[in-house]
Amino acid sequence: KDISVTADNGVLTLSGQRRSEQREHQNGFARLERVEGSFLRRFTLPDNVKTDDIHARHSNGVLEVTIPKVQAPEPRRVNVETH
Repeated sequence: KDISVTADNGVLTLSGQRRSEQREHQNGFARLERVEGSFLRRFTLPDNVKTDDIHARHSNGVLEVTIPKVQAPEPRRVNVETH
């Protein structure tokens, strides 16, 4: 819920909130460290991308974005007629 992925006008935008908490107990002392912040990344997409089929998945702290390409058209062979 803290991550947003959008594709608009040939630009893929990843944004969200980053939160981390680390606790440490040692020799009768307790230490708690918290890190918070936002992030924003933008990538220019090539022309041969199917933006309607972009999928994102978050698992174990890793964001995986799948960006399928449109198949390049095959060159059309033209027969040459002789008279």
